[in-house]
Amino acid sequence: MAFYDNIPESKSPEQDAEENLVFRYNRQERIKNAPKIVQDYYAGRLNPTKGLFKVLVATKFNRFMLFTVALCFAVLLIVKIFGNRPNIATASGFELELSAFKYDESVYAQIKIHPLKKSLADKNFPIERYIKDREKILATFSFVDVDGQTLDKIQKSAEIEKKAFFIRTNSSDYDIMKVDAVVDILGQKVDLTSNVARRE
Repeated sequence: MAFYDNIPESKSPEQDAEENLVFRYNRQERIKNAPKIVQDYYAGRLNPTKGLFKVLVATKFNRFMLFTVALCFAVLLIVKIFGNRPNIATASGFELELSAFKYDESVYAQIKIHPLKKSLADKNFPIERYIKDREKILATFSFVDVDGQTLDKIQKSAEIEKKAFFIRTNSSDYDIMKVDAVVDILGQKVDLTSNVARRE
């Protein structure tokens, strides 16, 4: 038998203090200084708001956040509708719109061209002379991949018409992500860019 087996274990003053502590729990005292919402919850007076819109406008902060989200959405929508679109331009009294899409292992691109209404209304706009002289619009399409490399370059042209007309082309490379076009219309050059949409 070892000598230390009979020695009682001594306790530190901290252990003695912990054993002598008495905890008294009083809910009223504990929540007396709590916020009103906590006091209402413990008293059973808290009725949760039901309905999505009612929750969104239930408090001042919720109304502020709803207003902020609505304002951001409105700004994005306005920028989308009225902002600068790189696939549309006007030049020499005509509006040009480039679009591109993938379909059946190929990428198709087209430029829709039509005279502006104000140009047709202008008596000095020589649309009839352009048609009579068989003036041409020249477009150079560049098919660009993800890395910004030009995979294919195609030149097309079309004669000016009084109503909307198109310049169309396609490329067989399926890795193309955007199409750039440089359009020479009556001596004025215009740059257009369009991302390639996917059609099933």
